[in-house]
Amino acid sequence: MLAVAAALIWLTGLAHSFLGERYILIRLLRREDSLPKVLGSTAFTAGTLRFAWHLTTVAWWALAYLVFLLVGGLVLAARGQG
Repeated sequence: MLAVAAALIWLTGLAHSFLGERYILIRLLRREDSLPKVLGSTAFTAGTLRFAWHLTTVAWWALAYLVFLLVGGLVLAARGQG
């Protein structure tokens, strides 16, 4: 079950990245007049938004990896090796 959970968490991260870029970020970044000008332009704001969005995706993948490691630990413990 945990292996399925790890796969679903990884897919959630993938969906977060792809769908967020396609449907949310593109609409936010298209309207430059609504973005605050940090350091003189909206480019820094747009880059920060995109970075933070995809950093969350990396966090999903890290969680999936930790769950996957937990699966490996349980398998080793069941075999008497852990």
